[in-house]
Amino acid sequence: MVFGLIPAFSAAGASLNDALKEGGRTGSAARGNRARSMFVVVEVALALVLLVGAGLLVRSFVRLMDVDAGFDSEHTVTMRVSLPQARYGQPVQRSQFLNRLFERVNRIPEVQAAGAVSFLPLATLGSATNYEVVGQPVPPLGQGPVTDVRVISQAYFKAMGIPLVRGRLFEEQQATDAQNKVIVNQALARRHWPNEDAIGKRIKVNWDQNREDEIIGVVGDVRHAGLESEARSTIYWPFARNAYGSMTLTVRTATDSGAVVNSIRGIVRDLDADLALADVKTMGDVVSRSVAQRRLMMVMLAIFAAAALLLAAVGIYGVIAYSVTQRTQEIGIRLALGAQRADVLRMIVGQAASLACAGIAIGGAGAALLTKLMTEMLFGVTPFDPLTFGAVAALLIGVALLASYLPGRRATRVDPVIALRAE
Repeated sequence: MVFGLIPAFSAAGASLNDALKEGGRTGSAARGNRARSMFVVVEVALALVLLVGAGLLVRSFVRLMDVDAGFDSEHTVTMRVSLPQARYGQPVQRSQFLNRLFERVNRIPEVQAAGAVSFLPLATLGSATNYEVVGQPVPPLGQGPVTDVRVISQAYFKAMGIPLVRGRLFEEQQATDAQNKVIVNQALARRHWPNEDAIGKRIKVNWDQNREDEIIGVVGDVRHAGLESEARSTIYWPFARNAYGSMTLTVRTATDSGAVVNSIRGIVRDLDADLALADVKTMGDVVSRSVAQRRLMMVMLAIFAAAALLLAAVGIYGVIAYSVTQRTQEIGIRLALGAQRADVLRMIVGQAASLACAGIAIGGAGAALLTKLMTEMLFGVTPFDPLTFGAVAALLIGVALLASYLPGRRATRVDPVIALRAE
């Protein structure tokens, strides 16, 4: 109703003399043409802004999904087991339960590797603390390095597909592994020993005990905080050293994980009828959930951009089609005077192209300003990505040409005799 009032007031306020001077019965008022053209230019400009935003988010999402998370999400299913304090209050009780559990899980034919971790990658939760490097200067208070801490059990690295770069993994047969041995990731090793081998080096982790730990292995970097965040320094402890009451099982399967989960659920029920598995999901689901917010923003903006593109195409088609109808006599005269039909088509399509170019120019300036606000939402692309801007501009030009082609074809079929006789 609001937009319907605009042409209504325009028609009501028109001067009779001016209307007659502007073309008689079939003349289109210059004021109406300008208003219609202005709306089309605005539609194209808004469509470009939305399409550029959506294009940047799509490219960011594609780049993000190509990031190496540091683990293999294929054929790995996870589930959380929480041991109540009332029945598993002692660390040895928790260790015994987990050992019995994995002893039976590893017998499942479809299981290739099984382990557990205190905090799953990309699951937002985690623990961290500061540490000192033995033999290197102690930094001032509050400026010391910080590391993520993960407690692992059994074949966690194999189940997750995290590669061992140097050294060895924990061995249950060696009692000292549960006392003063740690595994670190490449980020921590590069930070303190960029040109040396980290194996055999010692660190002091500020945890419950102030003691030196020997590095026995270096594993690949894992992005725990998010795919868009660089891998941080990480230290891995064996479960026997710090037996968490809640651990997430990671199981690599050879076939469908559904049957394996049911088997593990039965094993847990046999070991303790009061326990149950929670948060059962594949690592693919974990990765998907970690980018859910980005995906939602991308999809929503893409929907709005598609709607804006459709409105712009309809607007261009409507303006050009109406213009062809109003210019029937002019087109007939041009054809009667020898104009080629290809020339008429170029004239009609050129009108649409000019409107689209004006909208692209205005929308490009607006997009350049608004995409600055999207900097934190982007990954791997700049707010002024030329490929995105160029592709969107080309798309809008193509849509404009396509939307004007049908009215242009209709204009080329005007019979000069009939057009002049109608006037």
